[in-house]
Amino acid sequence: MIKEKKKVKKRRELTLKQELIIYIKTIIISFLIGALISSGLTYRARIEMIDNMFVSKEKRIKLERKVAQQIVANADLISTLSDKNYSVMMHVGDLYEAAGDLQKAEYAYYLATQKAPNGKYISFLKLTLVLISQNKMDEAHRIIDSVDDINNLSLIRFKTRANIVMGDKYYSDSKFLKAVDAYEQANYYYSKLAKRDKVVNESIKKRLVKAYISAASVMIKNGYNSDAARFLKKALKYDPNNLKIQYRLAIVYADLDPLVSISYFEPLISKIPQDIDRDFFGNVLIKAANIMDIEGNSVKAKYYRYKIHSLDVYAKNKVIYKEDVDISQDSFTIKKVLFKYKLNSSYTLINESTNDIKNLSAEFVLRDGEETKEVVTLKNCITKRRPLFSNGGTVNNLKVVFGKSIYTKRELEEYYIDVYVFKVPEYKTYIGSFKVPLRTRQSSRIRVSPHL
Repeated sequence: MIKEKKKVKKRRELTLKQELIIYIKTIIISFLIGALISSGLTYRARIEMIDNMFVSKEKRIKLERKVAQQIVANADLISTLSDKNYSVMMHVGDLYEAAGDLQKAEYAYYLATQKAPNGKYISFLKLTLVLISQNKMDEAHRIIDSVDDINNLSLIRFKTRANIVMGDKYYSDSKFLKAVDAYEQANYYYSKLAKRDKVVNESIKKRLVKAYISAASVMIKNGYNSDAARFLKKALKYDPNNLKIQYRLAIVYADLDPLVSISYFEPLISKIPQDIDRDFFGNVLIKAANIMDIEGNSVKAKYYRYKIHSLDVYAKNKVIYKEDVDISQDSFTIKKVLFKYKLNSSYTLINESTNDIKNLSAEFVLRDGEETKEVVTLKNCITKRRPLFSNGGTVNNLKVVFGKSIYTKRELEEYYIDVYVFKVPEYKTYIGSFKVPLRTRQSSRIRVSPHL
């Protein structure tokens, strides 16, 4: 009897343990299921959020336009508008602008400028922007010039913004000199503010630099190199460390004054030799040497001629030029693991020059728009033991494995791979870009895309 009771007790103890194990298992399974569902919902929410980021603005504008068009179609808001107050005029102007009726928006904003409270210039700004949108540039200029109180902060902001938009319009129409004038006006007024936003300040300067460079390019095409040099110098004033502007000045001065051209060229040789046209610089050095011979300065003439030889030696040892190398993409693999995408590529380098290349590394930059996501460097992929022979010699199977995980296909739409080659890390030469496809791609020869 006692033994039977002990057996029953033991069976009860085992049953309790089993129940406890089952209970723990149930909790763990429930937790895992919950975590999985939560992850799925989070992923779905993330996808929807990304979709909304891309389409919400466009949808919102379309919806606002549709609603505004319905309102103005069923109401006469203009005939008695001159009797209304400033606030009503502004709201009516906003409504017609949203509906796409810029002429009526212009009229409403014009009436608002007549009743604008002292020190408030939002109606002047909106009127100016509507005029610019209709390409009524002379009228826009008159509105900007119609008020002048340099001590009023609201007016300063109005004239800054209006001139920036006007400059953008002129630039998009390839009227670069007028764009320069508008941006200079924006810069003048914005400089009057005691507290300036660094981003806005830089934005105006970038616009000025771009407009001056574009204006200089037009001058060069028409043979006005002196004017081009003047515009480039003004661009350099706003961006003194811009090596590309210095290079343009070196080229422009090649005919105007070879000695000045050399003064711009020489510092660039130690900074961006891979972007310098060595033959062009050599011709400038010859011109300068001939000038020195005429002037009886044989020492300087000898220096310029020696410079040509030293430049060739320097380039051979340290520099690779874009025209020397081409690249093809042999394969592009996108591996999907759960909700992530992994990127792998393989490439072939082609020697387009007349010299064997015996020292070269390659760099592959994965970027999303302008943002760099990852850099993969293949050091010494070309060596003396594995040279890149002249006139079409190839080196195959340069395999690139990116560690970056891409979460959605939408993110892949803006991804590019920029390819650089170099002999020394200081002088990297860009040779092309590849658009990242949305699916795995295999090909025996996909040539490098044009400069993007």
